[in-house]
Amino acid sequence: MASPARFAQVALRERFAKLLAQIDRCSAKPGADEVHDLRVSIRRFSQALRIFTPMLAAKPVKAMRKALRPVMDAAACVRDLDVGVERLIEEGLEEHDPVVEEMRAERRRGELALCGRLLLLKSKEPERVWPAGMRVVAAEPAPPERSGGA
Repeated sequence: MASPARFAQVALRERFAKLLAQIDRCSAKPGADEVHDLRVSIRRFSQALRIFTPMLAAKPVKAMRKALRPVMDAAACVRDLDVGVERLIEEGLEEHDPVVEEMRAERRRGELALCGRLLLLKSKEPERVWPAGMRVVAAEPAPPERSGGA
């Protein structure tokens, strides 16, 4: 059985690798599936950081989460528009209805903002810098002491 520290290290490394792959994928083609997958990878990596925070240095974790927040916000705007357009069409609006067209134009603007956020994030070289912040630094907690009873 793996130690909690080893488990944390492997989980963080796997989620980080997936996040980097999704950043590259979405940067190349920010389609609906790519944006969705990027959001999922950010949520999973962020959740792993939250879960394992007691075992990690606080400052790098805070910096990673802070760097991901604007990317997640930009991706959420794009994803909301993707879902909105899909729902309106399912409800019977025509493909070229002015409301649908305006939402698509807004999505294109959001896509540009997302790509800018991704470029900014990539310029900070997370693949080189962040692994140091994902090293487990806290010792594993000692097992609870048993009270002596008769």
